Amino acid sequence: MSDSPKTPAELLANTRETMRAIDQTGVERPIHSEISAEFSKALTDIVTREQPKLVIEIGMACGLSTLSILSALPQDGVLMSVDPFQSTDYHGVGATLVGKSTRAASHRLIEKADYLALPEMVAEGVQADLVYIDGMHTFDYVALDAFYAHKLLRIGGIMAFNDCGFRSIHKFLKYFPKHRQYEELDVGLKPDFTGANPLFTAIRRATGRSNQDRYFRKLSDWEPPHNFFKSF
Repeated sequence: MSDSPKTPAELLANTRETMRAIDQTGVERPIHSEISAEFSKALTDIVTREQPKLVIEIGMACGLSTLSILSALPQDGVLMSVDPFQSTDYHGVGATLVGKSTRAASHRLIEKADYLALPEMVAEGVQADLVYIDGMHTFDYVALDAFYAHKLLRIGGIMAFNDCGFRSIHKFLKYFPKHRQYEELDVGLKPDFTGANPLFTAIRRATGRSNQDRYFRKLSDWEPPHNFFKSF
């Protein structure tokens, strides 16, 4: 039957082909704010390799990153998506897609702001194996997401960042490795300095501001002393 559940991989491929999906009211809408096919593959590959039991993604949008994770998540794994705008700005497109998948039962949508949802998870003792950060892209929000992701991740877990070509995220990733103990992973993504015009490309190349997603493995729970600071 045409309305039978499809695997996340099938839904992901179909959605990428048409770049349209049905929302929570049955209206067909264009896909936007999606991660690229290259980043999607890297995300699926890392889930395949690491076999995480609990994944947290911050920012669900139209659900392509969600499907990428679910397509490789172990059968006993759970994905928690934090997105306060899913039913409003995104009209439930991502949640509707996931609901049509064979892994819908493995997904939990939390429609709260990150600054409310993440500390609640910490208080509940949630321990994640992978956190994919793709929410608000201002420096303060990325810093907040990474702060709580660090608290939530087990040692050996992975924190990943999307849209690293943004100046705010690039700047944060200069700070992050100097103030927590992580090692960056090679997930097979080549540096990409492409900008909206040749000048932006030249600036990105000169500053090393690549667009590629970046992945970091947590080495310890070390916290800096109260007066610790390293220039970044």
